[in-house]
Amino acid sequence: MVVLEDLQRAAWGYSETAVHPRNIFRIHAHLGGVVAAAFPVDETDEECGPAFGFVYGFPAYQDGRIWHHSHLLALRPDWRGHGAAAALKHHQARRVREMGLTKVTWTFDPLVARNARFNLGKLGARAVSYHPEWYVAEDLPADRLMMEWDVSTEHSERPPPKPEGVRVLEAQGQTPSAPELSADAPKLLAEVPLNAFELPSPLTLAWRLALRDVLGHYLASGYAVTDLAREGERAFYVLERVE
Repeated sequence: MVVLEDLQRAAWGYSETAVHPRNIFRIHAHLGGVVAAAFPVDETDEECGPAFGFVYGFPAYQDGRIWHHSHLLALRPDWRGHGAAAALKHHQARRVREMGLTKVTWTFDPLVARNARFNLGKLGARAVSYHPEWYVAEDLPADRLMMEWDVSTEHSERPPPKPEGVRVLEAQGQTPSAPELSADAPKLLAEVPLNAFELPSPLTLAWRLALRDVLGHYLASGYAVTDLAREGERAFYVLERVE
């Protein structure tokens, strides 16, 4: 379990106080959680190096419903972009199905477009609620989208769609437009920068607050984020009405 602490430091540069401790993993591994590490293997399928990633989650309960909440997925930086994250998530999904559960949730930062593409387009999950300041942060507010993944069936990766729908947030240069909160259409579009954290801090904060207004409003009004559309170097969250 020590390796899981090391992986958190490698993936996110966590301090000692921020690292999720090994004893929590050990306890949850015995009490209904999923704790799975990934190791490189040689041509004979024998482990040939230290763990390069892991996924971790635990049972969740609310209003009489039980599901699995995925809390951490960490990869060493040199293993990103090689399919390891998807492999870990699909392993987690299989373990969850074996427990008789059909839903996995997790949160992610709506300002990180590459993670949006992974969650929405590659895994086929959807965002169902917006949570301002989900974590305590010292600089930028740590808002999160809550993802919901139906693991009762397998999902195939789908290519990014074209941005078709009513635009309720879009870029004007590098700044966000004023949020449109009165739209009433089956499909809405909210732009997100591809490089939000490379922008000057005031612009990053402006996008954070604009997305908070738009996504928070429409997700609370019967919409879900179902995909990430692309138009050249621009990306748009796709919001659709849910039944």
